[in-house]
Amino acid sequence: MGYALPVQTVTIFEVGPRDGLQNEPDFISTEDKVKLVNLLSDSGLKRIEVTSFVHPKWVPQMADAEKVLATIRRVPGVLYNALVPNLKGLERGIAAGLSEVVTILSASESHNRKNLNMSVAESLKELELVNKRAKESGIRVRSYIGTAYGCPMEGFVDPQKVLEIALALEEFGSYEISLGDTTGMAHPKSAYEVAWLVKGNLKRAALAVHFHQAEGIEFANVLASLEAGIDIIDSAAGGLGGCPYAPGARGNIATEVLVEMLHRMGIETGVDEQKIREASRFAKSLSRYFRSEGSHGNATGH
Repeated sequence: MGYALPVQTVTIFEVGPRDGLQNEPDFISTEDKVKLVNLLSDSGLKRIEVTSFVHPKWVPQMADAEKVLATIRRVPGVLYNALVPNLKGLERGIAAGLSEVVTILSASESHNRKNLNMSVAESLKELELVNKRAKESGIRVRSYIGTAYGCPMEGFVDPQKVLEIALALEEFGSYEISLGDTTGMAHPKSAYEVAWLVKGNLKRAALAVHFHQAEGIEFANVLASLEAGIDIIDSAAGGLGGCPYAPGARGNIATEVLVEMLHRMGIETGVDEQKIREASRFAKSLSRYFRSEGSHGNATGH
């Protein structure tokens, strides 16, 4: 009797152009950002987080958000979206013609204040307004919950707190919720248990997972999530990324390796391995860490 998973097909949510690049210390040209998005579009990925509508003072790398979105080549069937931290960001997204935006808050008070300068309760009030305004404009909302598996400042995060936030976001209207392992603190047991708890209590919203590098543990976390029935996985080409406001943050799980692992397991992704490798090589060429050290795994970032 063979090993069976409840998942046969996985959707990859590519975060490289946003989460992968936002912490790079050297400004990456709009032209190169557009080229990366176009390469990712050509790989078979169907969902790409292109940029972030945050104030350039806090994330200078995303200062050209409107220009990037206006310049990329739109491939039919590919959904392009952007992170919006608040109502102001949403208004910029609306003006840019987006059909979907992504919101974010953290499950831990310390990280949420560090990242968004608000308490968790204040963030939820803001996101309720964001969801309401998005609905009025016909825009779908996807929501991240950061530090869902642990906080670099507080340590343990109660899964019940994660569930409460997820249920609130679902009530606001978010159609999909992604559980973020902000600094690579998750392990297979927590990856399974948190996903199982949240997925089992959501009524309408889909559930995704978002793991960061942890010496390879991130791939074990993916397997545990698959066993919990998760079929949407966030990743970044080249393994770039990390949160600039999370001590010890590491790069994201690498899309190209994730795709290869899933394909070896007989799980379909719709992504061309050769083309995603090409996109990932280009992504790495944009990173100072890969250029100077040949490794990005321990770089601090968002």
